[in-house]
Amino acid sequence: MTSGIEKTSQLTSHIIGWLSDGECELLYALAKNVPAGQAIVEIGSWAGKSTVWLAKGTMAGHNCTVYSVAPQPQTRLDKGLGLMNTYPAFATNIAKARVDHIVVPLSASSAAVAAYWQHQVGLLWMDISRDYEDIERHFLAWKPHLPPEAIVALHDCDHPGPAEFVDHHFRSSSDFAVIDRVDTVVVAQRDKCSHYWAVDSRNMGVCHCGKEWKWQTE
Repeated sequence: MTSGIEKTSQLTSHIIGWLSDGECELLYALAKNVPAGQAIVEIGSWAGKSTVWLAKGTMAGHNCTVYSVAPQPQTRLDKGLGLMNTYPAFATNIAKARVDHIVVPLSASSAAVAAYWQHQVGLLWMDISRDYEDIERHFLAWKPHLPPEAIVALHDCDHPGPAEFVDHHFRSSSDFAVIDRVDTVVVAQRDKCSHYWAVDSRNMGVCHCGKEWKWQTE
């Protein structure tokens, strides 16, 4: 019997994209585990390869809606492709994969979408840029919508900008922790506890849950 991953691999084999097989399977697994009633948000869809993997993953899990946020036309200057309108290819690929009933494409800036967002986001997938400040802007716009134990996955972490973001916002964070890495994708999870920090004599913040965090001072 062909597995869901094998079927999805066949469906996406023709779609242009820069995800490794391991990264695709990771997205499938992450989407499959998003709790019922929470949304999956993708920032940067390109031609829809990652979108299909996310959609097929959640269809094997709790059928959460996948919101794919991308301005059209999309820009991939980091890949040397310049300005391209990828929406026609995206729409075609989503329809061919038969996931258009669970995918909601949103053609707008992610900050604009996040400003009016009303749902909890169980999985935030970011494949948008290799620029630290650009990644940070997107993340901070969506962070208020990430409940405890929400997952954030970031692509291209083998490059300086994303790697620096991971260090600052995940590895040195008071409320996120890196839980996995597959090829260039780093996965972080928001802590279950909404921490209340008491600073001790070591200048460490200590929460009632037992977590410690180096308190930053000027």
